Amino acid sequence: MKIRFNQPENKAPDVDRGLRVQYSAAKRSAKPWRWYLIIAVSSLPVVYLLAVIAWEVINIEANGRIRVPNFTVRTAVDGYIQQLFVEPLQTVSEGARLAELVNTALFDNRDRLQVELDALVQEKRKMLLRADHSRASAMELLRFAQEQKNFSSQRLRQYESLFKQGAATQAEVALARSQHHSALENLAALERAERQERDRQYSQEHGQSPEIRMISNRINQLQLEFDKIQDQIYQLTLVAPAGNGMVAELFAQPGEFLGRGQPLLEIIYPEKVHIDAYIPPKYQDYAVVGQTVQVKFPNGEKAKAKIVSVPGVMQKSFSAEISPLETVQFAILAQMEFVGNVKNRLINGMPVTIYLQ
Repeated sequence: MKIRFNQPENKAPDVDRGLRVQYSAAKRSAKPWRWYLIIAVSSLPVVYLLAVIAWEVINIEANGRIRVPNFTVRTAVDGYIQQLFVEPLQTVSEGARLAELVNTALFDNRDRLQVELDALVQEKRKMLLRADHSRASAMELLRFAQEQKNFSSQRLRQYESLFKQGAATQAEVALARSQHHSALENLAALERAERQERDRQYSQEHGQSPEIRMISNRINQLQLEFDKIQDQIYQLTLVAPAGNGMVAELFAQPGEFLGRGQPLLEIIYPEKVHIDAYIPPKYQDYAVVGQTVQVKFPNGEKAKAKIVSVPGVMQKSFSAEISPLETVQFAILAQMEFVGNVKNRLINGMPVTIYLQ
C-alpha cells in the first residue's frame, strides 16, 4: 500500500495553493438573488401582456362622458337689458321671468300704428253709418211713393165710376190716369234706386266697395304690422324654458345692449344628468337597455349606472382619447343614468371609465 499525504481542497476562489490571487471585480462570486432579479425584470413584459389579456377577459371597459343638459337663453329681438331677475346658481322653474329688455323704437312704432288703425276704423264706421242713413231715407221715399200710387189708383177708379154715371168729364178721367201713371213711374224709379242702394251697402259691408275695400286692405296691413310688433314686445320679457334648472352663468349685465340671437344666460338641468358611453362594437351584446355598469371617476370614486337608451348610432371617439398615429375609432353610443345618489361632483364633459358587467 502506497501512502499519500494530500491536503483537502481549498474552497476559497481567490486562494491558490496558499497564495492570494488578486482577481478583478468581474471574477468575484455573485450572489444568487441578483440572478433572480434579472430573470424577474426580463419577464415583466410577458407578465404585463398576460395581465392585460386577463383584464380584458375579466373586465369589459368602455369610455364615457358626463353630460349635464344645458340651454342657452338668447334674445329674440334687439334691446337693452333693463332688469335681471335671476343670479348665478339660482334655481328657476318653467315660465319664471329671467330678464326684461327695453326697445323704445318698438313701443313708438306700436303707438303710431295704433293711432292710424283707430283712425281708419273710425272712418270705415262713418262710411257704413252714412250708408245706413241713405238706405233709411230711400225706404222712407219708397213708402211715400207706394202711398201715392195707392192714392192715385183709388182716385182713378173713382173718376172712372163718376164718368160712367155722367158726373165727371173725360178730361178729369185723363188727368187722374196721368197722375196714376206718374205715381207708378216714380215708384218704379225709387224701387230701382233702393235696390241699387241695397246692393251698394251690401258691397260696403262685405268690403266690395272700392272705398271700403281700400280702407279694409289698409286696416289688414296695419293690423299685421301691429301684431308683429306686439309679439316682439312680448319677447322683450325672457322666461325660463320647460323643466326645473339652475342658472349656471350670466353673459350680460343690466344696461348692456344685446342684438337678436345673442346669449343672455345659460341654464343647466342637474336632475337630467346622464352618461354618454362609447361601447366598442365587439361588445355590442352588452349595449342593451337595462344593462347595469360600474362608473369610475377620474378621482377613483365609483358609482353604479344602467343603460336607459341605445339610439342605434355610431359615434367617433374623442380626439383627446386617441394619439395622432392612431386611426379614428367608432363606437356604439349608449346613454346611461346613475342608480341612486352620487357623492362625486358631476361636471359636464368629465371623462369616466365604464365597466360592463
